[in-house]
Amino acid sequence: MSYTFHLPDIGEGIAEAEIIRWLVGPGDQVVEDQPVAEIETDKALVEMPSPATGQVAELCAPEGAMVRVGERLIVIDDGAVPTPAEPAQSVDGEAGAPPAGSADHTPQSANGSGAQKRPLATPATRRLAREVGVTLEGLVGTGPAGRISDDDVRAAVHGAPQENSSAAGAAATERSLPESGSHQPARLTEDQRIPVRGLRRRTAEAMVRALRDIPHTVAMHHADVGDLLALRKTLLPGAEAKGIGLTLTPFLVKATALALAQFPMANASFDDAAQEIIVRARRNVGFAVNTPDGLVIPVVKDADRKPLLAVAREVEALTAAARTRTVAIEQMQEGTFTISNHGPLGGNFGTPIIRAPEGGILGFGRATPQAVVRDGEIVARTLLPISYSADHRLVDGDVVIGFCQALITLLEAPVQLLVEEG
Repeated sequence: MSYTFHLPDIGEGIAEAEIIRWLVGPGDQVVEDQPVAEIETDKALVEMPSPATGQVAELCAPEGAMVRVGERLIVIDDGAVPTPAEPAQSVDGEAGAPPAGSADHTPQSANGSGAQKRPLATPATRRLAREVGVTLEGLVGTGPAGRISDDDVRAAVHGAPQENSSAAGAAATERSLPESGSHQPARLTEDQRIPVRGLRRRTAEAMVRALRDIPHTVAMHHADVGDLLALRKTLLPGAEAKGIGLTLTPFLVKATALALAQFPMANASFDDAAQEIIVRARRNVGFAVNTPDGLVIPVVKDADRKPLLAVAREVEALTAAARTRTVAIEQMQEGTFTISNHGPLGGNFGTPIIRAPEGGILGFGRATPQAVVRDGEIVARTLLPISYSADHRLVDGDVVIGFCQALITLLEAPVQLLVEEG
C-alpha cells in the first residue's frame, strides 16, 4: 500500500517550508529515518527523514517549491498487499486523510488497528539519539507539541537534564562574521541572474516586512571597552582550559540581556492584530552568524540568568551548528532581542533592521583606539561603536537613551558581567 507523508506542524507559527533539494527520486528504495529531502524553514536547513521503509512512488513538489503545513511531500509504497478490509489507496485518501500538519500518518494494519505513532523529533535529534544509542519510543518530549528535544535524549543517557542546550559535540571557535568577500561572486564579464531561494529568500521577505511595518528609531553611541578587552584576556586561559572559546560575543550577549532586564520595554513586542504591547518576561538574545547562504540567528535563552562562561559555551556551540546548517529549529525560536557583531568585518556604525516580532536590535562595530578627552587631557581609548534600532511604537527617547547608557555602563565596568543572579 502507499504511504503519503505530509509536511508536519513544526510549531512556533511556522506555516510553510521550501524544498531545497530532494535526496531521492521516484523508484528509489528507502528505509525509515533515511533523509529524503532538505527543507528550509524559519532559517533552519533540516533533513526530512523517510516516515517508512519502501519504494518512492511520488515526489509531490519540485525543488524550490513552498509547501504549507499539512500538504503532501512524498508517497512511499511499502510493498504490502491490501486485504479486503484495507482498501488499496493512499493514506491521504477520503477514508483515511491525516490531520493537517501531522507527522505521524501511519497506515492502518490489516486488522484495522492503528500502528504506534512515530515519536515527534527533528532529524538532528534523531541523529543524536542514534549516536548515543537512545530509543525515542517511550521518551516524553518537553518541546513544542510534545516534540522530543536534544536535552530529552541527553536526559535519557545521563538520567538528568543537561546544564545547557548547546549542540552536542560542537567545539568550533566562534566568529560572528566570515572574512570580507567570502561569499561574493567572482569577477563577471556579463550580467548574472541568481535565483533567490532558501535562506536568502526568507531573509529578503523578513527585511521587507520589517521596514514596511516597524517604525525604526536609531541611536548611536561609543563604549570604552578597554577594561572589557583586558577582562577577556584575563579569563581566556581558564576558559580555554575548560574547552571554551571566549570571544567578544558572549560578553555582548550577557551585557545586552542585563540591560534589557533594567529596561523591560526594550524587550517588548507590538501585537498589531490585538493592538497590545507584550512585555517579555525572559531575556532570550539572538546573535547573528553569517553563513554562505545568509544570516542565521541562534538564540541564547535566559541569557541574563546564565554565568558568562555558560553563555560563551552556548554561543560557541550554536555558532558551529549555524555554520554547518545543523542548528535545530527550537534553538532559533523564542528570541526577544537580537545583536549583530559586524566588527570583525571592520564595520563601524550602521542601521540594523529589527527582526519582527522583536522590538529592537543592537549592532556592534569594530573596537579601535581613538583619541578622546579624559580629565581635560587627550588620551587613547579603545572605543566600540554601538547602533541601536528600536520600534518607536514601543519606546520613546527616554527608554532608548536609558537602555543604551545601561548597556554602556555594563561594558565599561565589565566585572558586573561576572556577578551571577542571586
